[in-house]
Amino acid sequence: MDKNLENLLSNLEPNIDKKCFELKQKRKEKRLQKLFIIASILLLIIPSTLILLNINIWGFIIGAIGIISVLTIAMLPIALKEEPRGECYE
Repeated sequence: MDKNLENLLSNLEPNIDKKCFELKQKRKEKRLQKLFIIASILLLIIPSTLILLNINIWGFIIGAIGIISVLTIAMLPIALKEEPRGECYE
């Protein structure tokens, strides 16, 4: 019985890895969709709010570029870190 189970598992291992990869890709796509939606909403809200509050847009843009630059430099090591290959738990 154990030999049959081992054969079955070894035959199914490529399919399991493929399905795990597909699930990771779907999760990544959902995160990117959410990020796109949030960015689109912010792109509409922030300039409108600045206009209503009579704030100079150039001062805001320079500040935003500075904050984004600092955050990018701080988060770059995390973004470049590769995930170790291993088992997928979904």
